[in-house]
Amino acid sequence: MKKSLLFMLFFLSLAAAKAQDKIITIQNDTIECLIISVGTDRINYEQKVSENVVAGKSIAVSEVLHYFRTGQRNALGGIYLSKPRMPKPDRRYLLNIQGGMSRSLTDFDAFTRQMTGSGITAAQADDYTGKLKNGYQVNADFHYLLTNFIGIGAGYNLFQSGSEGNFLINGFGGMNLPMYVNLGLQEKIYTHFAGPSVLFQQLPGRNGKLKISETLSPGMVIFRNESRGNEYQIFWGENEYYNGQPPQYYEYANSVTKGTAFGARGGVSLEYAVAPQLSAGLAGSFIWAKLKKASLKSFNNELNDQELEKAMDVSHFDYGFTLRYSF
Repeated sequence: MKKSLLFMLFFLSLAAAKAQDKIITIQNDTIECLIISVGTDRINYEQKVSENVVAGKSIAVSEVLHYFRTGQRNALGGIYLSKPRMPKPDRRYLLNIQGGMSRSLTDFDAFTRQMTGSGITAAQADDYTGKLKNGYQVNADFHYLLTNFIGIGAGYNLFQSGSEGNFLINGFGGMNLPMYVNLGLQEKIYTHFAGPSVLFQQLPGRNGKLKISETLSPGMVIFRNESRGNEYQIFWGENEYYNGQPPQYYEYANSVTKGTAFGARGGVSLEYAVAPQLSAGLAGSFIWAKLKKASLKSFNNELNDQELEKAMDVSHFDYGFTLRYSF
């Protein structure tokens, strides 16, 4: 019995002698070493570089996925592996600015038919509405990193597009003669999005220079369409019939359509670290929202929170450049 116990203790002590601490990096590389100390920013360790030479080294905690320490042993001399610990980020705050182009999914078919019905050519109508669908976007996010791979925060996005044009449309002519009058239109569309956000990030490169980030965010969408133009008018007064052409004039016609809706945003970016605290790259995102109610105010009409017969899609795709600063 004593011999069996001695043999067991011998093999356990031999295993303990050969066992080493291990550091697993975020690139899934294994460093076999002797961990000396673990700080908030770095892990200090010793590593055997040759038969009789041991070098002291250290690694940033942000580059460590988890580590195992074999320094603690139980009463029988067995090796105790500490529970893996998630590394703390060196810099917990991330500020992201993104800008570029955007493509709206709003359907302008009914407006296009209205334009062509008044005498505007199909090519002119398509060019006018096409400018409303293609716009610019600016996005800003701020996140607090819980670990190196996940963070929470908030984000804001602005989509803006505009179009303007002058057209000849069908007017009123006496004696069955065709007549055309000038119509001027100018529109601007603004779509705001704001809400809480969750950030996920990965570091696929071995040196940590490359970064892939994803964001998911629910929030509120505020839509606003400003329209300005001049409208052709005929003044009849108290007369029902004129000898010759009735008086005509142009009147400015301005209107605002607006509404709010629930929306969601998803985005992804590929960045390269140009400095320890600064990375830049390409980014894309999609904001989904459908407007079910809208308010309209014009020079002669006002409607509030009217239920739309068909929900208006105010979603849009964004793509462009991104700049991220960590501190």
